Amino acid sequence: MASQSAKTAPAAVAWTGHDTWLLALVGISIAVVVLLISWAKLHAFLALMVGALTVSVLSGAGVERAADSFTTGLGNIMGKVGILIVLGAVLGRLMADSGGIDQIVATLTRVAGPKRLPWAVTAIACIVGLPMFFEVGFVMLVPLVLQIARRADYPVLRVGIPAMAGLATVHALVPPHPGVLVAVNAVHADIGLTLVYGLIVAIPCAIVVGPLFTAYVWPRVSARVPDSALAAFTTAAPPSAAVTAALDHARSHVRAGARGSASASASAASTGVAVTDRPEAPTDAAREEGEPRSRRHMPRFSVTVGTILLPIALMMLKASCDTFHWAHGAVLTAVEFLGTPMISLLAAILVALFTFGWAVGSSRREVQETLSRSFPPVAGVLVIVGAGGGYSAALQDSGINAAIGQAAQHLHLPLLLLAWLVAALMRTATGSGTVATVAAAGIVGPLAQGLDSPHAALVALALGSGAAFLGHVNDASFWMFKEYFGLSVGGTLRTWTVSHTLLSLTSLGVILLLDTVV
Repeated sequence: MASQSAKTAPAAVAWTGHDTWLLALVGISIAVVVLLISWAKLHAFLALMVGALTVSVLSGAGVERAADSFTTGLGNIMGKVGILIVLGAVLGRLMADSGGIDQIVATLTRVAGPKRLPWAVTAIACIVGLPMFFEVGFVMLVPLVLQIARRADYPVLRVGIPAMAGLATVHALVPPHPGVLVAVNAVHADIGLTLVYGLIVAIPCAIVVGPLFTAYVWPRVSARVPDSALAAFTTAAPPSAAVTAALDHARSHVRAGARGSASASASAASTGVAVTDRPEAPTDAAREEGEPRSRRHMPRFSVTVGTILLPIALMMLKASCDTFHWAHGAVLTAVEFLGTPMISLLAAILVALFTFGWAVGSSRREVQETLSRSFPPVAGVLVIVGAGGGYSAALQDSGINAAIGQAAQHLHLPLLLLAWLVAALMRTATGSGTVATVAAAGIVGPLAQGLDSPHAALVALALGSGAAFLGHVNDASFWMFKEYFGLSVGGTLRTWTVSHTLLSLTSLGVILLLDTVV
């Protein structure tokens, strides 16, 4: 029996020359966006706006409708997704400033031991990445990755690749990341069920792309972290005493007492990480001069993980209630309210104000400063997501999505594969996973009308999976990874690009497997 997610458009419609023009127009609009971003160096917001207007005007929709399509699409996306992006950024900043990331690193590296550090780092990145955007998680984790490499005497790629793999996996597949949220909204999927399926898909993907791929690739690619990057990161966010103690313990096992300072220096040269002792804890005088975290203590590991997972648990509770109908009356009302993404994230922030703020010794002013620092980093994400919504609305209003649906029908292409393919093409062309998901969702969303909740969730995940495909030179994160880990362009292609392609293909395989059993 064919699953609902395998269906395409319900009835054959005669193909016209205008349909051919609309499909060509997709390529033209993508080319316009890519040229404006890569060649003209225009910001993605303006490039997407011009691309949307190009689609509307050339499709015959008219100038007035072109403006209305873009502004309406932008407003819809910002109203439904923008607030979740802001709340996720606040939760991530509270966790980082409290030392919660340090606590997670210290605990997992101590428990895992030196031989399983790549596995531990993958788990760290997945946990840290749940409430954070990829770029924010990247900047937060790189200092800790460098310290792990230095303290445990590891080649930097052996811990750097798992960290980036864990972040990329949850970013592509697990709500409340913006791309997945846009996909959920476009196909009218249940966010809690998408979250459950996303976690099921993410676990094997993180294992394959993290420790397994790392074991193969790190001996084959050389990397040397630039001194400037190391200095900037180590000064900005040195690890806590607990992290240092845990990693010193790991390094003692790796070296087994057989190597002295000479071999340590050689190892540092090979990894590009200088072997220098971490600065001691600030003195009383330094504390009086205003060290921002001097009077704080780190939250416990259980408290940190519990706070991070609270919104996930609330959304999963709502999903289980919707699926199994175990709650009624006032309990049902409470579960439905708390499981709403906006409310669950807000509840987690209110808890985090205590667990990551006042309970660890932060003053009210320090908590206020932390909250204020949460908003600027996501401003760029918000405007790009909003412009992507406007671009998607222009595609939908011009009839391009209907033309693609007809093409898929004539090709007998299942909707899951269509969703993945369109998102993969968008990612390859534009370089941004979020932009790719938003644009592909605008094309595929109308074709997913009438799907039941499980298959709608799988289509949303297929969009996220395709948007992870083939990150290369038009992806800003590609260059971040290259510069911070001291890779050549070829080395970055063999690590970053291959890992993202592997993530996309592995997740697609797991999604198709789930589609056969739901």
